[in-house]
Order: sequence, then C-alpha cells, then structure tokens
Amino acid sequence: MKTLRYLFPSLVLLGLTVVACSALFDTSKVQCTSDSDCDHFGGHPYCVNALCVASNLGPDGCFFGSATTPEQFANQCSTATCNAFDNCERLSLCGSNATVPVAVDPPTPDASTVVPADAPPPAPTQCVEPGVGNTIVVSGSTAVQPFFATLAPLLAAGSPAYQIAYQPAGSCSGVDFLFNPDPTKRIVKDIVGKQALLFHTDGTSEPCSFGSGVALDVAVSDVFSTSCNAAYTVPATIGAYLGPIQPMTFVVPSTSTESSISAEMAHVVFGRGTTDADVIPWNDFRLYFIRNSGSGTQQMISRAINVDPKKWWGLDRGSSRAVRDKMEAVTPEKASQAIGIISTDFADAERSRLRILSFKGADQTCAYYPDSTQFTQDKANVRDGHYAIWGPIHFYANVSNGLPSAAAGALVTRFTLPRLDQPLLDAVIKIGFVPDCAMDVSRTEEMGALLAYSPQFHCGCYFRATVPGGAVPANCHTCTGALDCTSIAGKPACNDGFCEVR
Repeated sequence: MKTLRYLFPSLVLLGLTVVACSALFDTSKVQCTSDSDCDHFGGHPYCVNALCVASNLGPDGCFFGSATTPEQFANQCSTATCNAFDNCERLSLCGSNATVPVAVDPPTPDASTVVPADAPPPAPTQCVEPGVGNTIVVSGSTAVQPFFATLAPLLAAGSPAYQIAYQPAGSCSGVDFLFNPDPTKRIVKDIVGKQALLFHTDGTSEPCSFGSGVALDVAVSDVFSTSCNAAYTVPATIGAYLGPIQPMTFVVPSTSTESSISAEMAHVVFGRGTTDADVIPWNDFRLYFIRNSGSGTQQMISRAINVDPKKWWGLDRGSSRAVRDKMEAVTPEKASQAIGIISTDFADAERSRLRILSFKGADQTCAYYPDSTQFTQDKANVRDGHYAIWGPIHFYANVSNGLPSAAAGALVTRFTLPRLDQPLLDAVIKIGFVPDCAMDVSRTEEMGALLAYSPQFHCGCYFRATVPGGAVPANCHTCTGALDCTSIAGKPACNDGFCEVR
C-alpha cells in the first residue's frame, strides 16, 4: 500500500512510540493480532507486538488506501506537514457552493510599473568559437540555469567532450525557436537584458555573445510545447525528450509572516490584484514577483490557479534569477506584502532568504510543501501527489531518421534510458529535481490528472537516502547484488545499492 512508506520513520523508534501511545491505548492486554484489529481506535494505528501503535498518519478524514483518483492522491494519509489555509476566513469562500470571483485584467504597464531589463555587461567571449571544442547551443527556460551548471562537468567528461552555450530566453521562446515554421527563427542571437552564458567544465559560467547568430541545437522548456502554442504539436522532424521532474513554487521573503497559500487565494492575488480587498497581506501588485506568458513557470502555475498566463497582476522580472535576486532585496517592512514564483532549483538554494509556501489545491483539505516538511528537501509530496505543481523538463531537438545531431544527442540522449547514469542521477537530486525513477505518480499533459505510476527502474530508496539532509529509510534495504534482495518481499531488484520493486 502506497501510504505505508510514511509509517517507517516512526517505527524506527518503536519503543518510544509504544510508550507515547500508552496514554491513548490500553497496553495491559493483547490488543491485536493484525492491523485491522486496531481500526476502532481511529487514526490508522498498526499492530506491533500485540499492541496498537499510532501511525501518525493524517489529517483527519484523509484517504487511507491505494489512491487511484486525483482527489485521493491529493488527500491521501501521510505524515507530511499539513498546513491549514481557511478560504472561508481569508476569502469569504464558505461552503461547498462558494464561487471564486472572476479574474480582472491587470492595469496596462506604464513607466512606473515596467521593470527595466538588466543590462548585461560586455561579453568579449564568443559563445561558439569555430574550431574550439564542441558546443551545444541551448535556448529556452531560465529556470534550468542551475541545472546546466551541474550538467556541465558531466558533458565535459564525455567522449567527445562538450560544453553548453545557453541563451535564457524563456521556455516558450525556446520552443518557438524550434517549432516556428520560419527557418530563420532557429538562429540564436543575443537578447537585450538576457545574458547568454558559456558553461565551463567545472560548472562555472561566464557571459558570452552569440554575435550575428548561431544555429540552435536544443530548445529546453519547463512545459509542453502545446502549452506555449496549441499548434506546436511535435512533428516527426522534432524529437521530444523528457528530463527530470521540476516543481514550481510560490515563495515569500524569509521574514514574511505567511507560510501557506491556496489555489483560490493565488487566483485572487494574481488574477484580481489590488481590485480585491481579500488579497491582504499581498495588497501591492508591485511586490508580485512574476514572469510572463512565455515563462514555463507562469504557464504551469496558471493552470493550478486558473488565471490566464497573459493576464497576471504583478511585474515581470525577466528571469528566474532576477525573481530570486529582487525578492531577496525586499526590505523587512515590505516582506509580508511580497510574493513570487520560482522553480525549486532556485528556491531550495535560497532557503535562508526565501520561504517556499505550502500549497492547497482546489480539492485538498490541507496545504502541502513540495517536501514532507518546511525544512526537508525530500520532495515526498511531489513524488506521491500531495503537491500538484510540477512537470517534466522538456528537451526538443531536430531529428533525422529519428536521431538528433551529435551535439544535441550529447545532451538529450542522457535522459532516454530508464536507468540514469549515477553521476547524472546525483546531479538531478542535488539540484532539487526528482528523477522519474523516484516518482509514484505521473501525468501525461500539463497539470493533468495524476495517475499511479511504477517506473521501469525504481530508485526511490537511493533518492530518499541521497537528497540533502536525507537518510536511509527504515523500509529500504541495502544490497550489492540481486541475491541480497531475495528475502525482501516485493523488492527483488538491486538498484543503486538498494532493494527495489524493479
């Protein structure tokens, strides 16, 4: 049963747990011989040594069983932090028939609300120098910049070695470069306010210039191509490659008093702005740190909160990096009014300055973090469906007879095998993403319905043991080969040093 994986941390301290439960359960006699004997206590306790032991699963009324529907995934029992967000109190949305108010068009930008583009410094270095090394020209999502820094050493260690020249144009701009029928679009050029970067073998980068333009190898997007343009279905001449799972988050300065947000509140904030008195404390749209409709972050979150991605209130900061930097510059007296959107590879690295808000979906009873708690990085709620705002990174490349160019293939084919190379798996985990092999749920379209999922190659134990601050879960058994797993029920495969389902 899927929810059982949340029980084991508490069972490690079994002796302490039994003592703690003695105040609730009568321990003077044999209480049970099976888990079902404990059902009458409520709260889904388990039978251990003839005693009913608290599982700590919640919240009250949670779904206990194998989830099969989106609502069950969103409200299944777990030990993850469950934060309250009262739409009735905060938004006067009380009762099952309450209707979220319609969005209102934001004001037309004027000189006082337009955020000037960051003027990039002169870049004497050429992004691509003919005859000097092998370079993969990539354009698109600004949210993946930290990920490219972790990939650069892996590409440099390949044979042949490659480096990345990256233009952070935005997800949908990257998609348009490749899918637009105009062939001149496939040339990457310098963009005012969006500094191109050349990644070195050690993961560091320096500003660079594409000069008069260089042919694109790979477009990278946080969202499906059709999210950017409904006409951009993937033709036979373009290969679509799925990378790791990337969660998107709402963030506030660490000195803010806010810890949670609901889909309804986010709809009111970013869809109605200062026209609605219920947006408090977020009552100054100039302190909404957003992107634009070409941003994969904004496209994805738009579907979670039902706001047109072209009609968000707030100021476009130009890139994920700029959202991060400008939010961190907010003064303490304005901190509680500030709110922004950003991916977890940026947010996880800034936890001392930015706080990720737990999110309560429209059909949820609780607000959940991407992780099991505010202070962990285990992405437990992404992996099992409690946290809904996520999707795979998409790599797109031209193909001939189904094969990408050598340069594009050096990047995209690393993600085509169900079992990632160990260094790549480690890079994915380190940056704050989730490898497909650690997921328990999947979806086939942008923010689509969740489905129960069993990957071809499981790595959940390795993931949970390897994430920052992680530890080997009690229900994970180490191994050096398949023979070590023969006695482990339901986990006969030895993957990345742990017994797994397959």
